[in-house]
Amino acid sequence: MFGNHRLLKVAWLCFVLAGILLATPAAAQAQSSRANSAASYFARGSEWHARGEFDRAIDDYGIAITFDPSFAQAFFARARLSKGEVEAALADFNRAIELDPRLAQAYYNHAFIRIRQRDYRGAIADLDRVIEINKKHAAAYNNRGYARVAMGDCKGVFTDFNRAIKLDPRYASAYGSRGNLRFARDDFDGAIADHNRAIELSPRLAKNYNNRAIARHAKGDYEGALADYNQALGLNPRYAEVYANRGMLWLRLQKTPEADADFAQCVALKPDMKSSLEQRVNQLQAQLQTQIRTLGH
Repeated sequence: MFGNHRLLKVAWLCFVLAGILLATPAAAQAQSSRANSAASYFARGSEWHARGEFDRAIDDYGIAITFDPSFAQAFFARARLSKGEVEAALADFNRAIELDPRLAQAYYNHAFIRIRQRDYRGAIADLDRVIEINKKHAAAYNNRGYARVAMGDCKGVFTDFNRAIKLDPRYASAYGSRGNLRFARDDFDGAIADHNRAIELSPRLAKNYNNRAIARHAKGDYEGALADYNQALGLNPRYAEVYANRGMLWLRLQKTPEADADFAQCVALKPDMKSSLEQRVNQLQAQLQTQIRTLGH
């Protein structure tokens, strides 16, 4: 027979075990409740997002994270809306990646911010990871090619642009990117062909007409270039770079009043372009004077 002390000890052990058994379902229930709450706020945040109510969406994503600090998609969703707060966005993308290392879109958006910051090497590392996770991510190939061009490292760039187009034959931006690279290599016909396709796919995008105009201008098709510059400005009357480019064309055609008007409009829209624009004008005027002297001889 057990002594009284032994009986008390056994009874106490049973009581403790019973408490553990009761506590475990309670803890699990609480955890499940927090997860459900996080999911509910995330869903509502997504609805606000779809309606364009971004501040409300950010608030709800934040509450979802409070309920579930391991909710990678909530960090990712909130980061996408923090456009004016770059550091906050990067922190959220980093956290989303820590929680879900195979969340390709988090790396992709992280890379996009790095491109805007001109951290092209960092962007390429992010895009390498996107492609490792999803080899059919057309935008990742396109943006990696862009980052490589920006770094001056053109190795593999055509491969990236061609891969993007192969994965998505209707990817207008990839044709534009490849067209700009062909222009940089003095392949004006190839550039124009790519920009033609970009315009077919995105006829309302002003930069596509500007890109084709630049190639036409370089080839000597001034009438075609002027038509494209006009079309670009018709789509976006505040496109400062186009005024600068059209002004250069007017200057080449010796239409000084038109050129001066376009240069003034460019600087009015984007004052920080004044210095670089003056350099371009001086260079072109020097070239024209050299041509005149050559013809005179």
